Amino acid sequence: MRRTTKFATGILVAIGLLALGLLFLNNFLEKKIKTGIEKGLEESHTTYNKVDVKLLNRTAEVLKPSVNLKGKSLQVDALKLNDIHLWEYIVNKNIIIGELKITNPVVKIFNLQDQEKDSVRKKKTSRFENNIEIKNVIVSGGSFQIFEKDSTQHRLFTTIRDVKMEQVKINAKTLKETVPFNYDLILLNADSIFYDLDKQHELVAGNFKIDNNQVLVKNLKIVPKFSKTEHQKTTPVEKDRYDLEIDSVSMKNFNWSLQNDSLKIQNSFTEITGVDFEIYRDKLQPDDTSFKPLYSKMIRELPILLNLDSIQVNKAYIRYEEKIHGDREPGVVEFSNLNGVIKNITNIGMDSKNFPKTFVDVNANFMKTAPLKVEWEFDISNKNDQFQFSGQMGRLAADQINNFLKPAMNVQASGKILDMYFNFYGNDTKGSGDMRLEYDSFKVEVLRKDAQKKNKIISALANLIVQNEALNEEANYKEISFTRDKTKSFWNYVWNLVKNGALKSFL
Repeated sequence: MRRTTKFATGILVAIGLLALGLLFLNNFLEKKIKTGIEKGLEESHTTYNKVDVKLLNRTAEVLKPSVNLKGKSLQVDALKLNDIHLWEYIVNKNIIIGELKITNPVVKIFNLQDQEKDSVRKKKTSRFENNIEIKNVIVSGGSFQIFEKDSTQHRLFTTIRDVKMEQVKINAKTLKETVPFNYDLILLNADSIFYDLDKQHELVAGNFKIDNNQVLVKNLKIVPKFSKTEHQKTTPVEKDRYDLEIDSVSMKNFNWSLQNDSLKIQNSFTEITGVDFEIYRDKLQPDDTSFKPLYSKMIRELPILLNLDSIQVNKAYIRYEEKIHGDREPGVVEFSNLNGVIKNITNIGMDSKNFPKTFVDVNANFMKTAPLKVEWEFDISNKNDQFQFSGQMGRLAADQINNFLKPAMNVQASGKILDMYFNFYGNDTKGSGDMRLEYDSFKVEVLRKDAQKKNKIISALANLIVQNEALNEEANYKEISFTRDKTKSFWNYVWNLVKNGALKSFL
């Protein structure tokens, strides 16, 4: 009995000593980890309310951390570390964490002029010797904000719903990069996106989501800041006023990365659905005489690397208004029920012999009635900006284009255009090609200055030189050429080629 009692007592004493030892070790390690976290926060100039470490649960939590560097600030409700790999930290001083939860981060970046580099951060980066690996990062709530110069004018604002990342790694090498850590983005879900595009326009979106390389943007808009009357007062030269609404933009196999400090965006298929785009131009203002590059040059010289294999546009409507006379309504051109495909928008690998050409294939209704098909081809890598632009338009009653002719050109037409075919080749300097136009009983009435009453004498002279018989099979192709005005856009270039072809066919 005594032996049993002594043995039991010995066991209890051993267990007690072991418990005391574990408690001491637990307290020691908890204090060591807590001290390490606090030291790291202080060295990064981060304030906080409390650091709590629970070794047995392998968790740590930082409440209300806040850091302010020059031009940047971060405030978080809570940071919680789960599944801390203690042995790796004790032996190698490396931090390996199973999960990091970030609650309600508020990130603010101020675009300060001549912003000084943070010398403290630079010094710390150069001495950073530890490796940090976080297997899962979960962000809940919060916002991301960029300001122009102070806290009153947003350049960008978005509300964060949730973000999930995996395999986040930080080391001395990554800290030298633009993005100071490597990661796999699994989910980014944000809404209430606002971006200040320029002095005249804002960009907003109802929802933006990246889910395993699938991107969905809903209710994307470019919103004008001013009315049509007030818009032109914000610029000394004529400048288009945009009003754009897109129901959804989806991207499959979206991928982005950094290549030699340049952003690289790649996507295999993009679908844009439900487009309503209104453009207004006031031609009463002085011309913008700056050089206007063609699209191939613009894409070639983008500050980002781009590779979009295929873009599908569904159910688009485009309305262009041009104010030419102050006492009249603007001239209007409309394209409705527009559907199209764009292939090979890329500026990557332009030295390759097999560099792909860009193709655009569009079908629409012109002025709501005439079927229009356009095919457009160009080579982004070609520094002469060569292109081919061809198409065909079906039957169009003349009164359908009077919405443009009457206010813009003081002309009113009657009759029908039966069919139009055009095929143009060009480069940055000159375009040429051919055009065939079939029409029936086409008559022109030149209006007086009030754009209401007909000027009978001038109208009679105009109709003397218009061939009024239906041409049909007897219609001939007319050769066309036009020297580009490089202060005008690509669409002005195409319009002048079409206009020259029409005049040759009518006269």
